Amino acid sequence: MRSKTIAAVISIAALAMPATAMAGGNGGGGGAGGLGQLQSAGQSATTLQGALSNANAQQTATNSNAPVSVGGGAPSGSHPCGCAQPWGGNQPPTGGPSGLPSGGSNSANQGAFNGAASGAGNNSNTQQTNSQTQSDPSGGAGLGSGGAGQAQGSGQHSVTGQLAGSSANANQTAVNGNSPVSNAGGAVSGGQGDPSANQLAGNGALSGAGNNASTTQSNTQNQSASSGCKIGCGGAGQAQQSGQSATTLQGASSQANANQTAVNANVPVNIAGGSISGGSNSANQAALNGAGSFAGNNSNTNQSNNQTQSASSSCLFGCGGSGQAQLSDQEALTGQLAASSACANQTAVNANVPVSIGAGDVSGGDNSADQLAVNGALSGAGNNAGTTQAGGQTQSST
Repeated sequence: MRSKTIAAVISIAALAMPATAMAGGNGGGGGAGGLGQLQSAGQSATTLQGALSNANAQQTATNSNAPVSVGGGAPSGSHPCGCAQPWGGNQPPTGGPSGLPSGGSNSANQGAFNGAASGAGNNSNTQQTNSQTQSDPSGGAGLGSGGAGQAQGSGQHSVTGQLAGSSANANQTAVNGNSPVSNAGGAVSGGQGDPSANQLAGNGALSGAGNNASTTQSNTQNQSASSGCKIGCGGAGQAQQSGQSATTLQGASSQANANQTAVNANVPVNIAGGSISGGSNSANQAALNGAGSFAGNNSNTNQSNNQTQSASSSCLFGCGGSGQAQLSDQEALTGQLAASSACANQTAVNANVPVSIGAGDVSGGDNSADQLAVNGALSGAGNNAGTTQAGGQTQSST
């Protein structure tokens, strides 16, 4: 009874349909084939970057302060002629011990600085976006209508290669010398006064190399099919395919070399046939050497895919089901190499050598020396990589 009832309904509906619908066509009549839709998208991006940097600094420096006083009497830094008469006249000047002349002041501020700095870097940003939409809102009511066929294909491919190399070399040979000399046949009071020396030798090398890469891939696919067919209807066929591939290769190399040979010398000398009453002597001496190197890579990869399929049908009798397929593939490869080297070689001499030679009494003043030699090397290498993959797939059929 049921089959007879269905046959009767189909016969009545067929008689009620116009002849053109029975022949089929795009108007939704009987025997109409569904629409066929195809979308294909391909994206490819290749980025190759190279950065090289090199810095070299070579220094040979000599700073010398060597005042010399020679006299038959007691040398005086305030006497303009420097002749053999100890007082330059009949009246001895005042200000020296026991009325004897005293030496003038001597000071030396000496510095030698050398440095090299080098940097290399690459930055890359790749963005790939794809959006595909298919819609078949077929509303034609008929008999024996075929469902819509929909297909979407998307491929995204990205390759990023980065290389950064940096080198800095600083070589220094520095000599800072302060050597005041007093020679007298008589007494020496204070020699060259209060000799002081501030001496500094500085050398440094700094190198840095880095890479930064960002890759973003996004894909959105939407398929929608509806049918108003009532009897003997074929279901919609829907297919979605998405492929995403991202390759990131990074290399960073950095090297810093600092070589220093430094001599800081403060050598005041007093030589007298009589007594020597030395003045104060002070020396502040420093030799500084350093090398710093840094290498790093940073990479960020984001892949997102969203696929949606929707099929609806008003079929009542003899209905074929919809076919839906979704394929998604995501691949991410990140390779990073960071190498850093820092070398600091130092040969430092800080010398404070006051010398007093006299036939009489030698009464030396205060002598002080602040001496410093600092050498250091700092190296750092690091890699940072972030990869995010997100996929969403939705299918609905009514």
